[in-house]
Amino acid sequence: MNIVQLHERVRFWTDTVGSARFDSVDIDNAVNTAMNDIIDERYMPGRKLSQNSHFQRTQRVRDELSELVKESDSSNPGNILFQVYSSYALIPKSSFPSDYKYLLAIATYDATGKKYNCWPITYDRINVVSDNPYRRPRTFPNVKQYYNESVSGIKITSTLGATAVKAVIHYLSQATQWKYGIEYDSLHSFASGRTVIVTSESAVYNGVTYLLGSTITIAAPFLQITSGTVIDFYVNSNIGLALHEEIARKGAVNALLSIKEFDKAKALTEYFI
Repeated sequence: MNIVQLHERVRFWTDTVGSARFDSVDIDNAVNTAMNDIIDERYMPGRKLSQNSHFQRTQRVRDELSELVKESDSSNPGNILFQVYSSYALIPKSSFPSDYKYLLAIATYDATGKKYNCWPITYDRINVVSDNPYRRPRTFPNVKQYYNESVSGIKITSTLGATAVKAVIHYLSQATQWKYGIEYDSLHSFASGRTVIVTSESAVYNGVTYLLGSTITIAAPFLQITSGTVIDFYVNSNIGLALHEEIARKGAVNALLSIKEFDKAKALTEYFI
């Protein structure tokens, strides 16, 4: 869905319980809150009933969030930094990508290009691992490394030492937030090349009729629509299409809660179940 189609879907669900209409900014807030909650729940659900439906265990969830999975390689300019010391390495927090949200995996590489996966460790196990010869970082038969996070960044406890030359992280990025944009009618002249979305039942541009939610690419010399209304300067999220309907449903509930329509929000939630 694009932003107009998502807003219409939210309004469809709020209309089923006879709610008042919402401004576009209110729906933007409702769907962005819903989307961020869904991502957090998918990454690591807090409810016991959904423990088997989070990112690290379920392929379906990985598919749903695949557009948000990114990689940062310390050997590429502008990516994470990798500072190597004798017994550990550090990825400074100051070098994290600007859209970093959750860490998924880390691996380090030696000069030959061999990959060494890193394993998470809790703070209460750090000393135990350091003292226990069966658990501490080892070199045989394969190098085993652990990592934990702090205010400084990601510390990797390793025996590779100076032979480690780079690190690669996979992380879950922050989703682009939805934004409805600005609505215009036939009096407005657009810049050539702009793509607008129809917000009225239909709109006419250059002799062609477009329906609600359709996109129109403006091309010179036709810089105005003939009739109807459209939006420009909107933002569509990069979240996967598979989650759009769930975002619309939870967004509708959030919108109802924002105006204290608790009974209607409850009725809609029960209907979705």
